[in-house]
Amino acid sequence: MQDRNGFLWFGTKDGLNRFDGYSFKTFRNDPDDSTSLGSNFIHCLFEDLKGVLWAGTEIGLYHYDAKNEKFILLPSSNNLPIRSVQSDNSGNLWFIMGFTLAKFNPILNTTKIYSIDNFFSATSVCLSADKNIWVSTTNGYIEKYNAEQDNFISYNVFKHTPASISHWIEKIYPNSRGQLWIGTSNQGAKLFTIATSAYENVLTYNTDHTEIFARNFVEASDDECWIATETGIFIYYLKSKKTINLSKNYNDAYSLSDNAVYTFCKDREGGVWAGTYFGGINYFPNYPVSFHKYFPITGKNKMSGNVIREIHQDPYKNLWIGTEDGGLNKMNLHNETFTAFTPSDALNKVSYTNIHGLLITGNELWIGTFEHGLDIMNIQTNKIIRHFSEGDGLHDLKSNFIYCLYQDNNGAVMVGTTRGAYVYDRQHNNFNRLPGTPLMNWYSCILKDNNGVIWTGTYGNGINFYNTITKDSGNLKYDPSDKKSLSSNRVNSIFQDHQGTLWFATEGGLCKYLPSEKSFKRYTTRNGFPTNFILCILEDSFQRMWISTSRGLVCFNPNTEQLKVYTKENGLLTDQFNFNSAFRDKNGQMYFGTAKGFISFYPEEEKHTAFSPPIYITGFQVNNAAIDIHSDGAPLKQSILYTNNITLKHDQATFSIDFASLTYTSPEMSNYTYVMEGLQKDWIYLKQNRKVYFTELAPGNYTFKVRATNYNGQWNNNTAVLHITILPPWWVTRWAYTVYFLLFLCVAYLLSKNYHERIKEKNRRKIEQLEIQKDKELYEAKMDFFANITHEIKTPLTLIKGPLEKLIRKLSDVPDDIKKYLHIMEKNTNRLVALTNEILDFRQTEIKGFSINFVLADISETIKEITESFSVLADQKNIQFYLKEPEVKIMAEIDVEAFEKILGNLLSNAIKYAKNKITIQLFPLVSGNNSFSIEIANDGYLIPADQREKIFEPFFRLKETEKQKGTGIGLSLAKSLTELHKGTLCVKESGSDLNIFCLTMPVHQNALRIGSYHM
Repeated sequence: MQDRNGFLWFGTKDGLNRFDGYSFKTFRNDPDDSTSLGSNFIHCLFEDLKGVLWAGTEIGLYHYDAKNEKFILLPSSNNLPIRSVQSDNSGNLWFIMGFTLAKFNPILNTTKIYSIDNFFSATSVCLSADKNIWVSTTNGYIEKYNAEQDNFISYNVFKHTPASISHWIEKIYPNSRGQLWIGTSNQGAKLFTIATSAYENVLTYNTDHTEIFARNFVEASDDECWIATETGIFIYYLKSKKTINLSKNYNDAYSLSDNAVYTFCKDREGGVWAGTYFGGINYFPNYPVSFHKYFPITGKNKMSGNVIREIHQDPYKNLWIGTEDGGLNKMNLHNETFTAFTPSDALNKVSYTNIHGLLITGNELWIGTFEHGLDIMNIQTNKIIRHFSEGDGLHDLKSNFIYCLYQDNNGAVMVGTTRGAYVYDRQHNNFNRLPGTPLMNWYSCILKDNNGVIWTGTYGNGINFYNTITKDSGNLKYDPSDKKSLSSNRVNSIFQDHQGTLWFATEGGLCKYLPSEKSFKRYTTRNGFPTNFILCILEDSFQRMWISTSRGLVCFNPNTEQLKVYTKENGLLTDQFNFNSAFRDKNGQMYFGTAKGFISFYPEEEKHTAFSPPIYITGFQVNNAAIDIHSDGAPLKQSILYTNNITLKHDQATFSIDFASLTYTSPEMSNYTYVMEGLQKDWIYLKQNRKVYFTELAPGNYTFKVRATNYNGQWNNNTAVLHITILPPWWVTRWAYTVYFLLFLCVAYLLSKNYHERIKEKNRRKIEQLEIQKDKELYEAKMDFFANITHEIKTPLTLIKGPLEKLIRKLSDVPDDIKKYLHIMEKNTNRLVALTNEILDFRQTEIKGFSINFVLADISETIKEITESFSVLADQKNIQFYLKEPEVKIMAEIDVEAFEKILGNLLSNAIKYAKNKITIQLFPLVSGNNSFSIEIANDGYLIPADQREKIFEPFFRLKETEKQKGTGIGLSLAKSLTELHKGTLCVKESGSDLNIFCLTMPVHQNALRIGSYHM
């Protein structure tokens, strides 16, 4: 059946199929899917008034939810085979379960059963033209439903017929005349007239007198009914009451594939679909031009040869057909029977099987062969009466290859060969050279126009012409530099239309001769021709030209220059036509020969259809995978047929779209054009291709539109539209841009804040540097002042110290108390001198002007001497004084004076702050290490970790030890002198409650052995 959208549905034993003219979509039972068909065995199909498809299966009646592609079971039909379905004018659905009739009311959702016991065994149900429900039965009755009383009126359709072994009625079918067709198992087809309640037996027996089993009907037209039977299809014409039987023929590819025909469907284009038992589906297209095909069929006709060359009709209603592979054929037009003439046939003999030229003149048939001369046959006796071969004589043919034959209006017979063109001399029964034709040309066609000019087409040398009145002659050839010249030098045929215009069929296109200019107008593939290889030309009564080519048959209107191409898809045998193989009889019927037989048709009977096929988008694939609308997350939420908008993710931007124009007569002839608005501006033309691909489209909104041509090649107004939205990835969505903007603001804020903090810090550092510089300058000024004062103090102290030392040496006999005072003075003087020297040394190290003289010294001995000088002071303070030294003495390059000052300051500092003990340890040298280490530990106040570096700064004093006397420059001086030795001095972190000062110096001072090192 064909639904209201235009799709065709076919029910089989293996599922339900939807067809769009190109491909099938199959629906089958899936045990894991409750929305699939319950059974693959489909008995019947029906579309109700609302356009809902109902499928009668082996186990129930299902209706199809087209939008969601789901099948829903009618509960009251569960587990029963459904034979027939029909809706009435009130919307009720009638169906037959097994043999039980049921009526479903969709409004009340109720089902009424008409049981077999109370009513009848039903086989088929239909709605007649007067909107009444009729039901056929198994016992020969048809039942009319009485809605008022909810019962049936019975009619016996076997009442007036001979007895039959069965009264089974298989099918009832209403026609448009108020009648019912009745298909029976043993009495064929009956026709019941509702108004008179009378019936007649229309088709009962086959030609072999066996009973016909009529299974189905379809009304092809008001006068034409097709009847499906077990013995093929019978076409019954109601007016003439004549019947044609279409049956399977094993050697005929165009016949039925199987004689057991079960069902029919007539589509909106008038084509008839026939479902068979073993042969699948057969389609009988309703072509606008009905091409009748003739070709050899073994066992059916005696036609010999496939490659048809020449076709001519004699006065006796016979068609003579020359072939290039099977000799000569004569077809009786009354009964379409063939008689073959071959060289091997004793009765019907010709010179050769390869026939190239035919001509009927009176009762004679002239037969031109390939390299076997010219035969003359008597049409009435079918006997060869003369034969001509090439010879050396003046009036002999110069070639046995007779390529073409032509007779002008005066009865003159002209012969074209591969070596010269000739005219027949009836009086002398020989040939003369045709004037104006060079001998060494291959002549393919001859024509004498209305003006008496003889035109001869050649195979390679263009066109020769000879004016029989003026005796003028000439040659017209192809000129590559002249677009108005002949399009090719190979001329296949010449034709003069009703207006006297000459047309030339060449292998470079069709050429119209313009005599005033002696030029041509060309028609080629640029004008819509399927090829430039033009073969033959005929003209119909509408002055249209029918032109055979190597790629189909062209109907060309020379006035409008519009054309239509017919190919095998339009009902032709093949697209390959043959040379010199075209004929039009007196009734206007045209014949064209092809490489597989010949065709005939009446151009005037061409049907013009206004059918505009709908176009649908039939498929949508993402990343080369079809979309299942039932899967989670699928972009399609319903069938693509009912989808107007689709939204895709960014990773689904590669997709393809299928579409189809729902025409079935010649779907291959449909051309398509599409545009993707948002991506393209112009429509893109497609030649038969029905799928387009789009790859990685950018996020955005698009509109896909597609149109198609109808049978006549005109663009339909029907357009399929699909709006497509491709979402951007999450990182380019509005929310993402909002987040990006907020992040930008945050980053900008942080950068701005950081910038201002850096500026602030930079300014703070500048101020700090200025303060440091200022402090340093102040410090330098103080130190300079202090050093100057110290220097000024040192001078009088030195002057005091000298006399004091002399005085003490000379006053040996003075009293003890005076000596005591003098020694106190000496002691304090020495202390002041030492203090001034220390201050001056510290200043010298700070201004990097302290001279270092490295000598090789015994480190252990030097340490002993220094510690002994501090032992008395340690004893006075009750401090235990320990010295640890290695057994092997250590020799190193040091400035002895600076080294003594370093240790002196460290020991002085230790004694000043120690509580009970001081430990001095000289570590032994480690192999490979070019340094020695000394650790001085005391148990004084533990220096905090964050103050261990600051104690080496000048004048730095710990608050906890500020009461101890000191200048605060001793440790700073010791560190400066250590660094001049390329050593290190630091406070070592220890796990005990000891302050450990670690002094590390190199053993060797590189090349500086003895000398001055001035920083």
